[in-house]
Amino acid sequence: MTRRGLAGIEASLGLALRTFAVALFVGIAVLMTATVLHRFVPVGSMEWTDEIIELLLVWLVFTGTAEVWRVRQHFYVEIVPLAVAGTRHARAYRLALSAACLAFIALFTWQSFDLCLRAVDLSPHFSLPRPLWYGAMPFNGFLMCLFSLRELHGIWRDSARA
Repeated sequence: MTRRGLAGIEASLGLALRTFAVALFVGIAVLMTATVLHRFVPVGSMEWTDEIIELLLVWLVFTGTAEVWRVRQHFYVEIVPLAVAGTRHARAYRLALSAACLAFIALFTWQSFDLCLRAVDLSPHFSLPRPLWYGAMPFNGFLMCLFSLRELHGIWRDSARA
């Protein structure tokens, strides 16, 4: 597959992640607004909203994190990159940092996948399986691993050209 084709797939994936995150946020906002309004006009029961808001929030956090990771908009300490910028160690530093990030994300993904597989409890109100909550971590962790591999490949490719 060509680089242009992969870039198109990644752009589509980014759009899907942002759209999903916005939909989750809207869902949370609607449920929280309904819960607040329910205090003034108590019609029926709203106990179930806490469970759904929790589920939506977990997916929102990890989906948003994957998108922020994809576009490299996460926060980081700039002092070391600025100190090595323009030196012969800059690429080695970027490679080492990206490899360390990939190792951390891969370990996180593996451990969260294991947690997801071992989870057998159910949610209190709807009796939904807890892996629905925990599944946000390995799913988005896997995406972050792919984005980290893309970053490593780009650094390696750039260093090979130089």
